[in-house]
Formats: sequence, structure tokens, C-alpha cells
Amino acid sequence: MIPEVYKYLSENRDLIMGKLREEKDIEKMVKEMWIEYMPDVSKANLAGIDSSWNSTRHHGFFFYVVDAVAVDSSGNYVVDPKYIADIGAPVTEEEGITAYNTQRYLESLGMSFEYELALEAINRGYTALIDNSALAMIYDRRNKMYVTFIQYAKELINSKDVIFIAKTSESNTDLKGEVGDMYYYTKYTNKAGISKVRYDPHGVSVFYARLSDWAPVIKVEVPGWINESEALNVVRKLYSVSVNGYPYPLLLAHQRCKVDDKDMETAEALLGLGAEPGAREVLWE
Repeated sequence: MIPEVYKYLSENRDLIMGKLREEKDIEKMVKEMWIEYMPDVSKANLAGIDSSWNSTRHHGFFFYVVDAVAVDSSGNYVVDPKYIADIGAPVTEEEGITAYNTQRYLESLGMSFEYELALEAINRGYTALIDNSALAMIYDRRNKMYVTFIQYAKELINSKDVIFIAKTSESNTDLKGEVGDMYYYTKYTNKAGISKVRYDPHGVSVFYARLSDWAPVIKVEVPGWINESEALNVVRKLYSVSVNGYPYPLLLAHQRCKVDDKDMETAEALLGLGAEPGAREVLWE
């Protein structure tokens, strides 16, 4: 990093960190919005769904892997996993302009895999837990995969058997603060409970939840318009399979599907790609 950045951070520390300052009006809003509730166990047939991707850049092409799984609380596959491993130059279309945006393409492909698995799991009697935000993708119309995604999303939004879980969120729709609502709910509450349910125009109910005292706050999205009682029922289902305040099937799904750099090295060795020059070799890195 260039030294000018360090100088800028030193000179503007108070200005930057001031965005995280305590704001009494927001603290008051949080107290009004937060409903303390310690859930009990509600039996539910839940499947955790997650995807992962990775890629390596070579001269003229990428080698990429995308996979996705749906597992139960024991880590068993609920349906067969989805995956692709290939070489090429993934193309996206952003705001009408064709671009070689590998990250956006692979993220979108992984999400489409997740939604295919969710529909299959639902057809087998499971409630699908998806490690993602439906609304984040619905509002992002820039990429070529949007049409494919929205076809699955519409089917899922018409289902009562899917719950979207986000560990992080920058949305400030509830509290209108400098940073995301999740930051303020985490800072100004510590008891188990939920925020008041908000309804999105796309037909999704949104609320934040803490499944046990002092656990991390998560963002929950449920298709359809639900009331507070129904939101608490969702929390009971999640609590029944949670470990340290997070749904265990989602943790297992993440661990099962993660494609790390070591996995990519092994995959490239299987194909004999080790002899192909990588992009960073041009920079002698």
C-alpha cells in the first residue's frame, strides 16, 4: 500500500471512526425495535444450503470451481450436490456492457446452484436454510445471471419452506444510520430476540434475530408477509438446530463445500495445469 494512505488514515481517524460513534437517537430506536424473546425448541426438518467458488488466473483463461451442498444437522446430503469445474473466460453483462467479471459470474452461478438445491430439498419435505440474502440479489440487476437467478427466486418466494440467513449485512433500512442496522442491533442489545418485522415490496419479510443471549445477530428473510408470532416461530425452528447462536446445518454446509486454495492446487495437479504460467508470474510474485 502506498504511504499516502497511512498518512490519510492518521489525519482523518476521528472523521472515519466517527461513523461508528454512539448515537443516542439510534440507541433509542433499537430499544423500541428489539423484542426480547428466549426461544424454546421447535422440531423442524431443516436443510442447510451453501455454495463456494474459487478460481486461478492463467495467461488467457481462468480455471474455476463452483460447488454447492444441502445437508441436514448430521452433515448428510439431503440431495446430491451441484458442481462445475472448468477452464474458460467467464463473461457477465453489467448495465448492458459485456465484461469479463469472473467473481460476479461465479458468485451468481453458486447462488443458482443453491436455489436449485433448495427447491429439491423443499420437494423432499425439508425447510431450506440458505446462507445468503434474497433481497441483495434481487436488487442487483447488473449481471447476466440475473434472469436465471430471478426464475429460481420467484419459485422460492412463493414457498413457505425457505429461510434466508445472512451473517453480515450493510443494509440500514431500519435505523437509517451511518452504518448497517446489524451493527447497531449488535451494539445496543445482548439478549435473545428479534427486531420488528419489516416487509419488502418484493414480497419478503425481513427481521434481525439473536438466537441466544450474547450470540451474534443474524439477518433473516422469509418469503411472504409474516407477523411477529410467525417470525418467532421461525426463530424457534432455527434455535432447535443452533450451536453458539448459529444454525448448525448452515455451518456444516459451509465446511463441506468450501473450495480453498489448497483444493485448487490439488485440482490443477489432477488436470496437469501446474505447467501453465499463472498471471502473477508476470509480476515475479
